[in-house]
Amino acid sequence: MRCFFVFILLAATACTAWAQTAVKRIKTPESTVQEVKQLDDFFDRFNAARLPNGQKAPDSLKTARIRLAYLEQLVNSEDTKWQKGPEREKLIRFLQLVCDERNSLFLNKFDEQIFCITSCNVDYFGTQSLADLLFRRKVSNDRHQWVLQGASDPFMEQLEQKIEARGIIPNAHETNFLSLSNDLHAGIPLRSYTDSTFRFDALSAFIFAVDSRLIKFNECERVTVFLTGIKGWVMKLEDFTREKGNTGWLISDLMEVKEEPLSQWLFQHR
Repeated sequence: MRCFFVFILLAATACTAWAQTAVKRIKTPESTVQEVKQLDDFFDRFNAARLPNGQKAPDSLKTARIRLAYLEQLVNSEDTKWQKGPEREKLIRFLQLVCDERNSLFLNKFDEQIFCITSCNVDYFGTQSLADLLFRRKVSNDRHQWVLQGASDPFMEQLEQKIEARGIIPNAHETNFLSLSNDLHAGIPLRSYTDSTFRFDALSAFIFAVDSRLIKFNECERVTVFLTGIKGWVMKLEDFTREKGNTGWLISDLMEVKEEPLSQWLFQHR
């Protein structure tokens, strides 16, 4: 098994060098070759549809061996985890799956299985906090837009924590629920009186707080994209800004999943 993995590693390295040389022959500046400026560029390169200079890619780039090396350029190469060990092995398995000559896999940019989490600066009663907003692609007539799906920040997580369940005495209605009024005036959360079927909706709470100006929304400072179009896998993309090396929208993590990720899972892996 170890010999097989070494062989794959050497083959991938050789293909990478060949692919880089082939791209340079198109007289494209090195900075352009390694930069993925926009998310659409990532899709075009992943699908071997276009070259870094924007020209249509030759059909030969879709062949398994060459495409495998081409795709490896879409990984954040400055992260040493991709160079050896379990993460390197996982990357090779993913690339082999995607570049299988019998069943090559490609991404659909008009896919509703695309998510992103944007980290935003907010003020809650003068205290600064970082709120994460979850968006999902919505597609209609080959047009797509981001639609808000969820929210999470330390304040919301505090509200969502389990609290002591309480009940109101049976004859409270005889006194116009005076016991409830007294408890609420004493600071006991109203949610304490809900039953086990109640589900806290962080997004509704966040929207109400922002619209009521309890939370001041400032600006978004970071975006993480999750692509789930390859069954069994989630690609985490981040925008890396640096002067040299591969830059722009690159794969920062690969995760194997058994089912479609839920909002909570995405927040945990932001």
